[in-house]
Amino acid sequence: MSDVMKTLMQKHPKLAKRMNEEKNSLTSNPIQILTSPSNDCPYNKCDGSGWIWKRDWSKRSIPGAADEWKEQCECYEQMMKQKHIEKRLELSNVPPIFKNATVGSFNPNVYKKKESIEIAGVAKKAAANYVTNFRMMQEKGKGIYLYSKVKGSGKTRLASSVANALVKMYGVNIAFLKSDDLMDSIKNTFNADSAITEKDIIKTFREVDVLVIDDVAVEKNSDFSERILFKILDYRLERFKATIFTSNRTMGDIGQIYKEGRIESRIRKMAIEIYLPEESVRDGEAEKENEELEGILFKN
Repeated sequence: MSDVMKTLMQKHPKLAKRMNEEKNSLTSNPIQILTSPSNDCPYNKCDGSGWIWKRDWSKRSIPGAADEWKEQCECYEQMMKQKHIEKRLELSNVPPIFKNATVGSFNPNVYKKKESIEIAGVAKKAAANYVTNFRMMQEKGKGIYLYSKVKGSGKTRLASSVANALVKMYGVNIAFLKSDDLMDSIKNTFNADSAITEKDIIKTFREVDVLVIDDVAVEKNSDFSERILFKILDYRLERFKATIFTSNRTMGDIGQIYKEGRIESRIRKMAIEIYLPEESVRDGEAEKENEELEGILFKN
């Protein structure tokens, strides 16, 4: 034992003991983990970054030797998968108000009428079963058609919930669009300064894994809009690509908008009709929110 260590043992026995233990530990196992474990890591091994920094003390005295490096934590692949899902959800264009919507949190009891609660319960079960059996539905190119005459009845909310679930469970690419926005996007390409062409837009909605078309057959029809929609649906039908629709018209009523019957026949082939209540939950939600805020605005 060196004179320095002897002096340290006499004056600071606890510190000397700890230093001696660390020295013996490094001698027997020179690999030291530098990363402090965090609860951000599901395995409590890294700091939540997905990487663990290590140091080999036995190499510190060797010139040019790499004595520090990083290794992937067990959580790395899981974390990358989650980031990939989040990116796909971001690119899906699901309305921000519904970005966290789930099928499970779709609550039939928010409707006031008993009949509406029952219809919403059936719709929720059908949506959940569609998600569970999506791979089979996808092979057959089948989507769902959510219908109710009433605005604010929950069609878009439930369609968004299904879309979110498909991204999280199956990692599919989703594109969400309102039917009239599609036509506006196409018309904007006619601008001479546009870097995007009509062909580019149609290609995107043709080829995406799952397409959600909100408010189909709501806009006033024209030969132009019917031609664009037909190009998209015909392509998807022939290639068994799943499409989700929402509308305030039944499939049978679509023929009143698209006269030639080409759109109606394709939608019938592509989707299973699911009815939602003829009751607006949006009005009830707005009324409840306003009551809560009025309590703030008009308090003494």
